[in-house]
Amino acid sequence: MGRHVDESAQAHLGLVSALVSRQRQELQDLRREVEELALRCDGTLVWKIPDYARRLQEAKARSNHEAFSAPFYTHRYGYKLQVSAFLNGNGSGEGSHLSVYIRVLPGAYDNLLEWPFSHRVTFSLLDQSDPSLAKPQHVTETFRPDPNWKNFQKPGAARGSLDESALGFGYPRFVSHQDIRKRNYVRDDAIFIRASVEIPQKILA
Repeated sequence: MGRHVDESAQAHLGLVSALVSRQRQELQDLRREVEELALRCDGTLVWKIPDYARRLQEAKARSNHEAFSAPFYTHRYGYKLQVSAFLNGNGSGEGSHLSVYIRVLPGAYDNLLEWPFSHRVTFSLLDQSDPSLAKPQHVTETFRPDPNWKNFQKPGAARGSLDESALGFGYPRFVSHQDIRKRNYVRDDAIFIRASVEIPQKILA
């Protein structure tokens, strides 16, 4: 009887352990699905970077310090993208400019999409001046991706937002620190960077 009780307890413990493992995996899967559903799917990201003064000082103290936006989708079932910024610049803009880039991340619908990614991308540093007093003067740059650039090929499943091999494409000299101070690009110690993707109607249909 004692041996039976011991053996039954071990078997039951194994069953409970297996159940806990399955439930843990199910929770991870559900969390990932919820995160995907929470992403924007209209091709436009407005990225608020708070604590700008502190973050700029941190970027000056750490060469090539890169900040990343939340990912977003170009449209429902579309391309998954992410914006990054070097507040103190990088490359030709290091120490003097705000640099901005966009990269393609592995998305849930990549097997349904045309590659390479080839849709027009527009970056804007938003002027936070009161529009009732003066017309906002956003800093804006637009480009169409080069189909030969490796960042716009279909990404591998292992490539993540922090993968240094996934080079972004954009502007090392997007806007100078001097020009940022000229208007209300910084307000309440925050800046806003907008990225928008031009998606043809035939893709949206």
